[in-house]
Amino acid sequence: MSIITLITDFGLEDAYVGIMKGVILNINPHVQLVDLTHKIRPQSVKEASFLLRSAYGFFPKGTIHVAVVDPGVGSERRPLLVKTPSFFFIAPDNGILELIYQTEPVQVFHLNNPKYFLPEISVTFHARDVFAPIAGYLSLGKTCEELGIEVYDYQRLEWPLPKVEGNFLKGEVIYIDHFGNLITNISKHQFQNFIGNKGFSVKIKNIVLKNIAPHYLAVLPGEILAIWGSSEYLEIAQSMGSAKHKLKANIGEKIEIKKETK
Repeated sequence: MSIITLITDFGLEDAYVGIMKGVILNINPHVQLVDLTHKIRPQSVKEASFLLRSAYGFFPKGTIHVAVVDPGVGSERRPLLVKTPSFFFIAPDNGILELIYQTEPVQVFHLNNPKYFLPEISVTFHARDVFAPIAGYLSLGKTCEELGIEVYDYQRLEWPLPKVEGNFLKGEVIYIDHFGNLITNISKHQFQNFIGNKGFSVKIKNIVLKNIAPHYLAVLPGEILAIWGSSEYLEIAQSMGSAKHKLKANIGEKIEIKKETK
């Protein structure tokens, strides 16, 4: 059975997600549909990119991932199908797949065969009229070459990367989860390569932390801690609370790791 995942900024109040599923099931009633999330902040391409990267590898080989956060819907931006050694991704050409491009070898196809779209295409709902039917036909075994033509000039997304400046590793908050945890762009691998066997401190706003906690209850309730999140990125959290609210922090908040010289 084919698996198709969906990640969008459509929310759950309207029928948009259900309509997408109906289109897919009309083409392949045996497919398994999985909702990654439909609570992406409206138009937040970077947020969707991060969550997709965090999730896609946990699915079986051959899974089709459909990502629709599409501020440019109806414009000249192209619909894309991206093939990696193990997965397929269907998305608008707006950089939403940037972290896939950084992680995987890819073949990128411009979806230009209207035979596999719905007969009438709304300028406001390509998720229904283009992306959903393409996912359905792909799950039935249609090839990338049947669905589109290979391209090499796809859109890239400027992604914030940590920077080393002397004894400092500087990063920023790139995602805030449902619990108010502040997830940064500093990976465990980058951190360990930078720190080595030296001591360190973690600073965000006016808070300085001297260690990485082993779990959320390693400090007293209400205290701020640093911890490695499930995606192995450095996370700032509040024990039994919300670091976002406690620190009045937002996406883009700066964080720095200071390496001790002694």
